[in-house]
Amino acid sequence: MSPFTTYQYIITTFFLILTLTLVLLYKKWFSYWKDKGLNYIEPTIPFGNASRFFLGQCSWANLFRDLYLEVRKKGWKHAGVYFCGKPVYMPVDNEIIKRILVSDFIHFANHGVFVDKSSDPLSTHIFNMEGYRWKNIRSKLPIAFTAAKMRRNVIIMNEISKEFIKELDKEVNSNNSINIKDLLSRFTIDVVSSCSMGMKSNTLKHENETLVEQSTSFFEDQWSRTSNILVTLIPRKILVMLHFKLFNKRASNFFLNMFKQIKDHRLTETVKRNDLTDLLLDLCDGTKEHKDYAGDGTMEPLSFDEFAAQMYVFFEAAFETSSSTQTFALYELGANKEVQDRLRNEIEEVLKKHNGQVTYEAVCEMEYLERVIDETLRKYPVFPSLARICTKDYVVPGTDVTIEKDSFVMITNLGIHYDPEYYPDPMKFDPERFTAENKAKRPYCSYVPFGEGPRICLGKRFGLWQIKIGLISILRNYEVSLSDKMQLPLAFKKTGLILRAEGSVWLHLEKIN
Repeated sequence: MSPFTTYQYIITTFFLILTLTLVLLYKKWFSYWKDKGLNYIEPTIPFGNASRFFLGQCSWANLFRDLYLEVRKKGWKHAGVYFCGKPVYMPVDNEIIKRILVSDFIHFANHGVFVDKSSDPLSTHIFNMEGYRWKNIRSKLPIAFTAAKMRRNVIIMNEISKEFIKELDKEVNSNNSINIKDLLSRFTIDVVSSCSMGMKSNTLKHENETLVEQSTSFFEDQWSRTSNILVTLIPRKILVMLHFKLFNKRASNFFLNMFKQIKDHRLTETVKRNDLTDLLLDLCDGTKEHKDYAGDGTMEPLSFDEFAAQMYVFFEAAFETSSSTQTFALYELGANKEVQDRLRNEIEEVLKKHNGQVTYEAVCEMEYLERVIDETLRKYPVFPSLARICTKDYVVPGTDVTIEKDSFVMITNLGIHYDPEYYPDPMKFDPERFTAENKAKRPYCSYVPFGEGPRICLGKRFGLWQIKIGLISILRNYEVSLSDKMQLPLAFKKTGLILRAEGSVWLHLEKIN
C-alpha cells in the first residue's frame, strides 16, 4: 500500500468516524422532546427545524410563524422544535401562552440574552437585565411615560413634524419615487432625541449624519447578523472567554461619549426637563435613597454604564420600531386606497373641531387611526417573536410535560397574529378587526405586538404617539400610492431577528392642495 493511499485511508476513516459521531450526537440531541413525551416537529440534520432560515429560504419571523401554524394545524396545544441541536419549547395554546407571559411569569422572567458588563456596557439595559436588578429598575421607569408627559411630548413632536414635511416636500419635488424609511428614521431620531434627551439632533436637516449612521448601524448590522442568533446556542462561559460583544466598539464609544456629554450638561447647568434623562440621572444619585420594587428596601444607584444603557435602548427601540411601523402602515395605505381615504377623512373631520390643531385631545378622538396602526402591528410586529428562558422547572398545567430550568421558550407573536382562528383571511389588511366589538371576541394575548405581562414594552405609549403624529402629518399633506419601483409582493429580510422589509419601500406621494 503506497504512502499516499495510506494517507487517504486515514483521512477517509477520520471523516467517517467524525460524521458518524456527529450523526449519533445529533440523534441524541434530537430525541429530547420524544423522551419528554411532547409532540414535536420532525427535525433534520444539522439545523433541526431551522434549515429554511439557515439556507436563506425564509426569515426568522416566517420560520417560527410557519412552525406555529403547523402545530396549530395538527391540533396540538404545544410542541417541541429544534434550533440546530437546541430544544425549543413552543406553546400555541392561548391559555399556555397567557400563563407564560403573565400568570406564571415568575418561571419565565428572563429573555436569556448574553451580557458581558465589562466589555459590552451598552448591553446592560432593561431588556437584557434579570432578577432583582431588573425588578428594581423596571419599577421606576413607567413614570417617564405618563399621559401628562405625553401631552408635552406631542407639542415637541408636532414641531418636528413641520420640519419633516419641509424635507419631504423637497424630496417629492426632486424625485418621483420616495424611499420613505430613511426620512421616517430621521423624523423619529429627532423626536426621540428631543423628547427624551432634550437634544436637537437635526438629522432631518442632515446636520448630524454620524448620529444617523451609528443609530441605524445597530439594526442594519448587529440585529441583521445571523451569527448573533447563533449566540443562543453557545454556553455563556464560552462567550465570556471569547469576549463576545453585541455592540461594535465604534458605536459603543460614540454613544457612551454622547450620553456622558448629556449627563455632564444636565448636572453642570442644572437643567431640569422632567424627562427620561432626568429620571435616570435621579436614579444615579447616590445621595438619594430609592426604594426597591417591593418598597421595603433600597436599591443601589445606577452606574454610568447602566444609565447609558437605558438611554441607548430607549433611543434605539423608539426610533426604529416607530419608523418601521410607519413605513409598513404607509405601504398598506398606498395599497388600500379606500382605507387611506377613510383615515384622511377622519383626520380632517376631527381637526376641524380643534381649529386645525393636532392636539393630544384631537388625536385621542381618531379611532380609525388607532385601528389602522393596530392592524399594521398585527401584520408587521417589529419584534416578531417573544423569547423566554425558563428560570425554574415548570410543569405545564393539565399535562405531565416539565419544562426544565434554562430551557428556551419561543412564543411567536407573528404566528399568533396570522392565526386564522383569531384573524380570518390573515393576509388581508383590515382595520375593522380592531373595532371594540371585534376585539372583545378575541381572547387576551391574541394580540401581542409589544409583548404582554411584566415584560411588556415600556415605551409602547411613546412609540404609538410618534407613529400617530408622523402618519397624520403625511396624510394631511399627501396622497400616498405605491411606486412602480416597489417590488411586490412585500417580503421580509431573511437575516436577523427583527421584521424589516426586503429592499426599500418605494412610495409615490402627490401633494394635496
